Parts: sequence; C-alpha cells; structure tokens
Amino acid sequence: MRRHPDWTIACLLFLCFTDVAVAAGNPIDIEADQAEFDERNGTSFFLGNVRLQRGTLSITADKITLYRVGKQLDRTVAEGHPARYSQKLARGGEIRAEAEKMEYFATTEELHMIGKARLWHDKNRFSGERIIYHIRSDKIQAESNNDGKQRVHATIYPDENQ
Repeated sequence: MRRHPDWTIACLLFLCFTDVAVAAGNPIDIEADQAEFDERNGTSFFLGNVRLQRGTLSITADKITLYRVGKQLDRTVAEGHPARYSQKLARGGEIRAEAEKMEYFATTEELHMIGKARLWHDKNRFSGERIIYHIRSDKIQAESNNDGKQRVHATIYPDENQ
C-alpha cells in the first residue's frame, strides 16, 4: 500500500467481527419518508428520516442508497448531518460511527466514513476528515483534511484486566 503523508494508521482494534457474518444472513428492514426502487439498475433509494436495521446493525441517515449486482448487495451509501452507524457485538460491546457520508462495500468488507468522521469501539475513539475501517483485518486508517486544520485524533485505552 502506498503511504500518503496525510494518512495515519491509527491502530488495530481488538474486535471479533463474526457479527458481520451473522448480520449478512438477516433481512434488511428500512423505514423512510420516501422510497424509489429501480430493479433494472439494481438500486433502491430511501429519503427522509431513514432507519435501516439488519440484525444488530443499525444505520440512521437523511438518505440511504442500496446498490445491487445481480441479487447480491454490493454497496450501501448513507448520507446525513450526520449519518450514524451502530452494531452490537456478540462478545459484548458496541461499535458506533458517524460521518456526513458512509459507504459500506460488501465484497471487500470496508466501511468508508467521509466528512467529520468519528468511530468508537467501547472506550476507544478515532476522528478525522476520513476514516476507512477494514473489517476483515480489523484495521483503521484515518486522514486529516488537506489544509491540516482538522488533524487525525485517537484516544486508545490499553487492555485493562478488570
């Protein structure tokens, strides 16, 4: 991977993402003020106070667009001020995130957060203009904005044997 000076590898999280596989078997339940379905192009568009639920995964946003390739979900885009994501983990704890735009890529299992991005896992917190969470490798990349005014910030609590 090419390193860009604005990119910072914040840390590896101590997450067990068996929960993502469990959510994949659940139906997607969506509520919104408006909806439009385009079967030919494989898109579903939801607008106005959108709430998406799939297992323990929850997303709220001003608008959400689902993109399918064939019958498979390919990508989900949530936009809002902010869009919010949360998921309870089977082993306990919760992941939460918010940003102006979030894109989930199903085939690569990546969550891209763009615009005032923030991510929490239990006590650990990460923020930046852009955050990419690689679910399979439990890796986070955070980027500051181009003018350097909003830098990357991380608060990490080491393992606590309580």
